[in-house]
Amino acid sequence: MVTYISLPEKFVAALEKLPETGMGYQVVKIKFKDGKILEKVMVINSDRIKLDKNIAIDFSQISKIELDH
Repeated sequence: MVTYISLPEKFVAALEKLPETGMGYQVVKIKFKDGKILEKVMVINSDRIKLDKNIAIDFSQISKIELDH
């Protein structure tokens, strides 16, 4: 089951400044304050995370979102 989660505006603004991985999407790494990392996460149009699993994300706990090469 694919889930799409809308990102808060502060992350959208940051991702809009980064290059796309492909047309209309970016592959990112999401780093959390507790040290957890979600790798190879697809973001569509800099504003929606695409997840293959139903994962709850607490956006207040994200320390950084960066491109995942």
